[in-house]
Amino acid sequence: MLSLLFCAPFTFAASFNCDKAGTVVEHAICNSTALSELDVRLNDNYKLAMSNLPASQLVQLRSSQLAWLKTRNACDVQGDCLKSRMEQRSAKLESLSEQASIELDNTLRAIPTDPLVAAKKLREYSNPLASAWLVYLHQFERAGKVTDAEADQRYQMAKDALGDSFPHSLLIDIEKDPSATENRKVLTLLRMTIENAGYLEAVAGKEREYVHCFIFKNQDEDAYATFGSLYGSTMDSRAPICAPVGKLFQQPAWVQLIQSIAPELEHFGENAGTVRFSSYADWRMLDLRITVSAEDFLKSAAKNGPFRDPEKEITDWDEKDWSKQERDNVLKAAIMARQTTVKWLHEEKHFPAADADKAASAIVKQWLTARLDFMSE
Repeated sequence: MLSLLFCAPFTFAASFNCDKAGTVVEHAICNSTALSELDVRLNDNYKLAMSNLPASQLVQLRSSQLAWLKTRNACDVQGDCLKSRMEQRSAKLESLSEQASIELDNTLRAIPTDPLVAAKKLREYSNPLASAWLVYLHQFERAGKVTDAEADQRYQMAKDALGDSFPHSLLIDIEKDPSATENRKVLTLLRMTIENAGYLEAVAGKEREYVHCFIFKNQDEDAYATFGSLYGSTMDSRAPICAPVGKLFQQPAWVQLIQSIAPELEHFGENAGTVRFSSYADWRMLDLRITVSAEDFLKSAAKNGPFRDPEKEITDWDEKDWSKQERDNVLKAAIMARQTTVKWLHEEKHFPAADADKAASAIVKQWLTARLDFMSE
């Protein structure tokens, strides 16, 4: 009867362990692929609603779910009653979870502009996501007035929610690392919590979009370093990296550059193992940084002096590994991408002409270098 409230590992057709089915209705669900799939979907919607509702509404939802289970178990399994009631309940929970997600995400969007109000609203939640954001507010938005005691309690709540997992053990390692800053610890916890919060997954048929994208502009290096590659495996494919801002990478010159080097990246990626997903995450992060913090590339050019010369490396690449024709195509596309980036920096970011030229050169060089490093591993 409580199968929808206490979800077993997903090793069974339904949302519960069918070997332990104890009622006629539970057996009917387990014996039907359609009902089993519906039960899983219903359970997912219930869990999503529970994870996004304020704490004051959780008891009511649990009670309503128990009451609904009684009506479900009263069905005659030979008719359409069971299917109909499960579909109705799933739809209601889906609608509830969608609205709860929207309200929570709207609160999170307000953090940069009104941290005090955001903190007040987040205190109404007991879920890991709200807890991690309250820790963020304490660390980076003092106007939110999150106390030290609150931050400590919420940090532990969000950390405990990671369970016995690789991210949890990795977070502990970071906590023990004397070189790790408090900023890095807080942002790592936030990153791991966002990964588990269901973003980019469908909620009521709509993709739940990221709402943390403001942290990259606000926290700059700390955020870029923390939200990129972390695990060295396929887990990095889940890195919560926002899409690039604007349409720079949709410009024909950049599309051509991306397409011209893609076959070689695919070829080298075939033997790279799962660690390649770390590189993919870093590339996505670089694209985001280019469009959000383009001034970083101007600063890095001034601070670090000349970059590597990826164009020369491409020119000197062994012919047997990468044909001259293909390399020439990349080099030509890189020139066009650089010119496009100069124009974009000047028009969209209002860079002076000289600065746009320097930053564009640094951007294209770093973009190419990241891929050459991948091909050289």
